[in-house]
Order: sequence, then C-alpha cells, then structure tokens
Amino acid sequence: MSTEGCVDTRGELPKITKGKINEMIASWTAQTSEPFISFEYFPPKTDDGVAKLHKTIAQMATQEPLFMDFTWGAGGATSTLTLALSTESQKQHDVMVNMHLTCTNQDKELCDAGLNGAKAGGIKNIVALRGDPPKGQERWEVTEGGFACALDLVKYIKANHGDFFSIQVAGYPEGHPDRITKVADLGRPMSAAEAARVVDVDGELHVCSDEDFVKEMAYLKEKCDAGGDVIITQLFYDFDVFKTFVAECRKLGIKADILPGIMPLNAYGGFKRMTGFCKTRIPPAMAAKIESLKGDDQKADFLEFGLQYITTLCQQLVASKLVSGLHFYALNQAERTYQILKRLGYLQDPTKPRLPAKVDTRGEQLDVVLELLAHIEAKGGNAADMGRVLQAATAAKGM
Repeated sequence: MSTEGCVDTRGELPKITKGKINEMIASWTAQTSEPFISFEYFPPKTDDGVAKLHKTIAQMATQEPLFMDFTWGAGGATSTLTLALSTESQKQHDVMVNMHLTCTNQDKELCDAGLNGAKAGGIKNIVALRGDPPKGQERWEVTEGGFACALDLVKYIKANHGDFFSIQVAGYPEGHPDRITKVADLGRPMSAAEAARVVDVDGELHVCSDEDFVKEMAYLKEKCDAGGDVIITQLFYDFDVFKTFVAECRKLGIKADILPGIMPLNAYGGFKRMTGFCKTRIPPAMAAKIESLKGDDQKADFLEFGLQYITTLCQQLVASKLVSGLHFYALNQAERTYQILKRLGYLQDPTKPRLPAKVDTRGEQLDVVLELLAHIEAKGGNAADMGRVLQAATAAKGM
C-alpha cells in the first residue's frame, strides 16, 4: 500500500547506533517511551523470490525498523540463503539484521559456518533456536556431536564468540507446542491458569499443564542465564496470556526485554494452519468471529476483522508498557504490516519530514504547530501537510 501523506505519530525517532539488539533497545528506551518496530522474513525458494524480497525490504526499511529477522530452514535447509540474505540485506538496506540459527537435525559444522559467516559479514545478532524437524520428518533429532536444544547453542555461542553477538531466544506464552497436550490426558480438571491458556486444536482442547509450564519457564530462565539477551515470542492472539507470561518471567528474575511476535491475518486457511501447527490459543470471541468469516465470499471481511483485531492487540501491548517494541512477522510482504502500522499511527511517508519528537506540555505542542506552519510557508504545502498541523493542534488542545 502507498505511504503517501502518512505521518508517524511517534514523531522523530531516537538516533540509535547500529549494532547489537540488546544495546540498541537499551539506547532506544533511554530516549523515548514510544515503541520501536521490527520485521521478520523467510528465505524465498527461487531467485525471483529473492529479488522480490529485496524490493520489499528496501521499501520497509524506509520505516526505520530497529532490526530485521531472517529465518533459518529446518535442519539448515536454507542455511546458505539465510546467511546470504542476512549479510547482503544489512549492507544493501542499512538495517541491522537478526539472523536465525537452528541447531538440531544438522551437523555442528553447519552451525559453525553460520556463526563464522555471520561474524565475517558484520552480523551481530543471532536468534538461537532448537528448530523444527525437516519436512516429512515427525520429530527433531540430535546429530552425532551436535546440539540437543537451544540452550546448548546459546552456551556454545557464548563460549566460542564471547559477547560479539546479541543472542535472542524464543519464548512461548502458551507453553512450547511440544508440551501442549490433550486436556483429556491430564486425568483431572484444568486449573484456572490452565483454562486461561487452553488451546483448541481441531475441535479438541489441548493445554500445557501447570507442571510442564513451570518446566518451560525454568528452561527459558536457563537460556537467559546462559547468555540470552532478548526474548522474542511465538505468535499469540490473547493479550492476557502474554501478560501472564511476562509476569511469570519477571517473577523468575528474567530481566531480558520481551518482544511480542505479531502475525497479521491474511486468509482463513493459512491462519488455521499456522495456529494449528503452533498450537496457538485463539480467544473464544475471536474464534467465533473467524469461523463466521471463512467463506470465499467473505475474504474482504476476514481481512478487515484481522486488521482491527491486530491493531487493537498492538494498542493493548503498547499501553501496557510491558514491551519496548513490536515484532511483525511480515510474511515477505509489506501490505498487511503497513495497514496495521497506518492504523496504529506508526506509518511514515518517507518523502515527508517527520513530526518532531513527542512533547509533554501544551506550550511545546503549540511550538510544533508553529514549526510545521513555518515549514509549509517556506516549502509549500498540501492537504497532507495541513493534516499534520491539524493533528498537532488537536493534541495541544487536548492538553
């Protein structure tokens, strides 16, 4: 979608020295209470797809994301392409890259190649993951001399590369999918905590038991204690589940920044497949609405509902002050993420000057109005520029 006339209501963004994500977040939060944005992509299967993705990245880089992620295929299936995309994108698009690295179903040498290649290419950020089994294989496996879990990889990175990388680790608000099992197998009624995170998988209720959730959280703390700097969550759609997850992290003494993984809704079939695979909780009201919009003739209504729902979720996250930024799973396209950013007031027309940084007093806001009017008088203005003046004046009036 076009960004013409769009204004980012966050105002002028902080000037951040590009480098390690944990350090960039610390610098950002020291300068503003506004959230940053970041985007995630996956390696395309064709050369044409790669070329198209670079165009998308160039477009989305104009929104000044704090960083961009590139995923690593199961068993290292896309390792060469992920490394190439990561190093090329950081140079070509001047955005810090956060490269995913999985460690199971592949030789340790492949992990070494990824880490050394990232280091040589100036990549300073790694997402350390266990990884999913390759297509056609039901379970992940430990290769001889390889790693058994993400914790092993975090320890290995710290032992062999010290503090060169900011290490990001995964968090699972409902519990890891491998620990989410049938409620019928609990052998007892669900607790209130379990009922709050219960997941409907193809009509059958599943949940991460309280006992397993305690193990999950202890394991996450182990990853952070071993060197994990930032937590990025799996997609979720229930704000209360995320809020509880953050509270549990803090209770355990986990101090790492927790970034929420935001997955836009694109189509009913894709939504059902992804949430089924990840065993994602869908709040009952959302689930009922989704089911009412699954028809082929309701695609536009489905998309509109998705935009409204995700925008509201992001607003809840920002208002909660639990997060320093929003991490969007962009699915290799700009449109849906841009539509959400526009509704949040975070989309910026890159050809237009940004609003000054947000201010706290009425007098300062009126100064913003005068500054914008002076800009219009000097440069000439259009309807979009006048809209910016109106926006600032309205803000001043409300103070």
